[in-house]
Amino acid sequence: MKNSDNKPAGAVNTGPGFMAQLKFYDCKSSYGCITACPENAIIRGPDRLPANMCNSIEMLPGKPEIDPVKCTGCGDCIAVCPNNALEMVPQNQARRNQFY
Repeated sequence: MKNSDNKPAGAVNTGPGFMAQLKFYDCKSSYGCITACPENAIIRGPDRLPANMCNSIEMLPGKPEIDPVKCTGCGDCIAVCPNNALEMVPQNQARRNQFY
């Protein structure tokens, strides 16, 4: 079965014009995407406090952050993510607040 772009169903659009985007709440911070990125476009974000600080005072690990200028859309990060927390999107539709 093929989708509207005449690609096999489930195929990921990659390459120029696309970039990786993190699905924040799906990410479990395994960081495989950081080492998989050949352009060093993904870094570990800062650790953060939990939403409900009454239950824990331990910091939560930082989520990966993607630099839209460095990301070439190769898709290597998607291939290694065990939680499917990354997706490829057209660069003009990417959220602009991914890299701080």
